[in-house]
Amino acid sequence: PVFFSIRAYVSLIKPDQTMWYKACKTCNKKVTEAIGSGYWCEGCQKNDEECCLRYILALKLSDSSGEAWVSAFNEQAEKIIGCSADELDKMKSQEGEGNPFQLKLKEATWVPHLFRVSVTPQEYNNEKRQRITIRAVAPVDFAAESKFMLEQISKMKLS
Repeated sequence: PVFFSIRAYVSLIKPDQTMWYKACKTCNKKVTEAIGSGYWCEGCQKNDEECCLRYILALKLSDSSGEAWVSAFNEQAEKIIGCSADELDKMKSQEGEGNPFQLKLKEATWVPHLFRVSVTPQEYNNEKRQRITIRAVAPVDFAAESKFMLEQISKMKLS
């Protein structure tokens, strides 16, 4: 994979996508509903009464050069959305005016972030694609970004 950093906005989080999966509380691997009750984890080879939800999001990132669909997993998605998948699931089940689920997704869009992403070539149905995955998310430090831009401008003036 190739790694790079970008400053971008989350322009779209599709509310109708599968946003999380049920995971084992011990190893974070996907669980299946066990016969009878509880959840079965293949990784731990055990049955558990409870599981937790972990994010697996598809987001559209936009910057001045364009836009791209990226994948975000639990830790990075929590930073972007501002709550855990369990909390967002509870919001989704609430109904009524001013749906907190929709509001939470709306609050997460058009906020600037610094992203560290990886790009991996992939082939699907004999079609070559790029898989872009968010590896780290940080809020934008506007003072540092302004200083960096001013340095770049002064380098342009010298050359």
